Formats: sequence, structure tokens, C-alpha cells
Amino acid sequence: MPAPYPTDGTDFERALKYHYTTATKSFLKFFPVFFLLWVQLLVFQNTYLIPLALIGLFGGLIVLLAFRERMALTRKCARVLRTYPLEFRTPVEKDGQYASHTLYLRLGGRHEDAPTLCAKDPLGRSGWPELEAGVWFAGDEPFGGAALVPGTGELLFLQPKRWADSDKERKSAGAVRTEQASRAGVTRPSRYR
Repeated sequence: MPAPYPTDGTDFERALKYHYTTATKSFLKFFPVFFLLWVQLLVFQNTYLIPLALIGLFGGLIVLLAFRERMALTRKCARVLRTYPLEFRTPVEKDGQYASHTLYLRLGGRHEDAPTLCAKDPLGRSGWPELEAGVWFAGDEPFGGAALVPGTGELLFLQPKRWADSDKERKSAGAVRTEQASRAGVTRPSRYR
């Protein structure tokens, strides 16, 4: 399905706005339902409602944590996209998938021994986006970055799969590259949940 914003690398701000809005809409769609299930126990004070209140409590926590993770990943992508210029990279080589939400890929177009990168969609969509045509990449591979998929518009946060393996290249990157990575917030590995 085509994205409701340009995916040609000219306007990443609309992609970010779409991801923030979609995460917020998803939160507002589910959280009030779980909240009402939990609150009804306090309002009616009936012990028969305890199972529903527990469902509301745990469901609300899951929705809240998912929303927090989606917003955090979108903010990380925004920071990278505002620091690095977008450049088109092709081919994109699929290198595997962990569970259903973390993808492993390798970007072409720079050098043969490009590191394998972990890719995570901030909206938590599972499966592979259509990467055959390439991606718009912003970042520095040994540190990480963000990618925008042409056509479908998925936003991906990227970092080296094996952080320690890229350590030598990060140390030899020089002051300019290291400072730019620091401004983008990709000097340390991020935890994926």
C-alpha cells in the first residue's frame, strides 16, 4: 500500500508526523477500553469485576509500554534523519529475521564488507517491507541510522547487529564522524524490546 506522504527522500518530516500520529491513534484506540475495565472495579466495588479489572490493568500496561516504545523509536529515527542527509542505497540484502519484528539486512552501495544491521519498524509491523528497489538511508553504518522505504514508506531504525564487531571501525571513524553520530544519538547500542 502506498504511503500517504512522499517516500522519495525529499520530505522525511511528513513520514515522522505520520508515524507519531499512527502510534498515538493506536494508543487512544485501545488504552481507554482497558482503563474502563480497570476503573469499573473502583466505581462499582463489586468483587465479581476483579477478573475484568485485572484484564484492564495488564492490557493497559501492555498498550502503554508499546506506545512508549513506538514513540521512542520514532524519536530516534527523527534525531538521525535531522542529523544525516538521506542517500539512496541499493541493493538491500536480506540477512534474516528475529521473531517477527527485528529484521537483519545489509545495505549495498558503499563497500563489500558492509555490516549486517538490525532493523526495527517503530510501529511494530511484522514482516519484511518491500526493499528490492533499495532504501533512503541516513546515518553511518558502524554507528547505525534510519531508513525510509520508497513506495510503502516504512521507517526503520538501524544499528549494527553485532555492536562489538563494528567497534574497530567506530574507533577509527575520526572526530567529525563520531561527533555527528553523537548528535544523532547512535554512539551506543539501543535495546530492542
